[in-house]
Amino acid sequence: MKQFNRQTGKKAEALAVAVLREKGYKILEQNWGNKFGEIDIIAQDGKTLVFVEVKAKTGTNLGTPEEMVGQGKLGKVQQMAMRYLEGKDVPCRIDVVAVVLEASGELERLTHYENVY
Repeated sequence: MKQFNRQTGKKAEALAVAVLREKGYKILEQNWGNKFGEIDIIAQDGKTLVFVEVKAKTGTNLGTPEEMVGQGKLGKVQQMAMRYLEGKDVPCRIDVVAVVLEASGELERLTHYENVY
């Protein structure tokens, strides 16, 4: 099951990167992290640094990917973003990309939420 989840996550991140690039974002890092955690995607949108959390689910019988991103998770992303910035003063924000895949692995829905935290 863990391998299946890892494959789903990788596919979702690749889809998120493609959509962000289509929107004109420059992808700076993928899976940036340290022993304290990880940020799925770090991108640049104009002059703004964007820290992107990608959540994926196969189907929505047990809830949506959006429901998996709570205040605790967003706080963790914020802590990791501060580590990444290390005192730099640049405009930044946190986005979420929610991906729902069909059982076949095909994309059912991808929603990009900007400036969620």
